[in-house]
Amino acid sequence: MPDRGMKRPGENRADRPTLFTAHSDPVPYLHWRDGKASPATKPMVLESAWTFSVNGEHWLTVLCTPAQMTYLALGFLYNEGLIAAPDDVADLQVGPGADRVIRVELRDRSLRPPRRRTLTSGCGGGVTFVDLAATRESIRSSLRVTANQVLAALGRLQEAVRADHRRIGGFHTSGLSDGRELLVVSMDIGRHNTLDRIAGECLDRGIPMADALLLTTGRVSAEMLGKAARMQTPVIASVNSPTHLAVQLAHQWGITLVGYARGSTLHIYTHPERILAPQ
Repeated sequence: MPDRGMKRPGENRADRPTLFTAHSDPVPYLHWRDGKASPATKPMVLESAWTFSVNGEHWLTVLCTPAQMTYLALGFLYNEGLIAAPDDVADLQVGPGADRVIRVELRDRSLRPPRRRTLTSGCGGGVTFVDLAATRESIRSSLRVTANQVLAALGRLQEAVRADHRRIGGFHTSGLSDGRELLVVSMDIGRHNTLDRIAGECLDRGIPMADALLLTTGRVSAEMLGKAARMQTPVIASVNSPTHLAVQLAHQWGITLVGYARGSTLHIYTHPERILAPQ
């Protein structure tokens, strides 16, 4: 169910959020196999439209999975450059009930949200206001991990949601790891939304995003790379493929981009010095 309120942004919570996917009641369908059809039911991942109102001004509407909406909102504000820290938000209210509006009051009451948007390749109606062609300072990090650490981290991410994938399906998963354990896991119909959720939870719980591994099951496209750069994560790894533009941006922004990390193999496209061979 959608959040109906929140503690003050930036207040670190002692309770770790429960990992789950917002889903419907079981939906009936015909299961066809080996030439035979039989009735079956299965829950489905939820999708809904939420409108952002910033300083009393309508900004945009996003499609997402309606769960842990405060993290999504806080992370989206951060990744799009409207805030630099949770304290930049004076108040954030989600809903309530069927009122699917995220109302944000910034401490800077004069700030107006950007209007020049880019429709992205992200599923679930992706949009970004970040200028992907802009010059950005290269990420500098002393992080070094082995290839086996990257593969193991992605394995832990997939295992964390394996039961929900079998039971529900239809969502992307991303996570943040220190190379030893998963620090944050997020799920959403939109792969770009999962990174916003991670950023929001890290900001709210005081979890550093720099010098960490950003993991995802989805394709790494330009807007995903832009969010990783904003989060200052030096390594992003996926079981899927990157786009050509994402590789170009990763070269420019000093990000190690890893794709097709499956089984015992992976493709390192940029800045391979951060990925060490097994000792």
